[in-house]
Amino acid sequence: MVKFNLDFKTKIVTEYLNGCGSTTLAKRYGIVRADTVLNWVLSFELRGVKGLELSKMDSNYSSQFKVEVLDWKNQYEASLPATALHFNLSSPNTVWKWLKKYDDMGIAELE
Repeated sequence: MVKFNLDFKTKIVTEYLNGCGSTTLAKRYGIVRADTVLNWVLSFELRGVKGLELSKMDSNYSSQFKVEVLDWKNQYEASLPATALHFNLSSPNTVWKWLKKYDDMGIAELE
């Protein structure tokens, strides 16, 4: 997975907020998915520039935290990106993996 630096993300978010569409920006700058641009915009709107900084990947989340994330997602019927943003996780894919493990094997698989 390509990591984009803060200056690049700030440039993209600024262009988006100035009226350029996410699909156009993704194509112009070689970003694989347009929803990546939208996630950066949402992160910026929620946390400012700090929301665009690279988050530390902590693969040692407790099973209790994972369950808390999944419970919150279900309670609010939130999307994967919204859930990841709410808990300041690096990627919606993290939530998806936890959800898949939980659905396939139950809570024990989250440990």
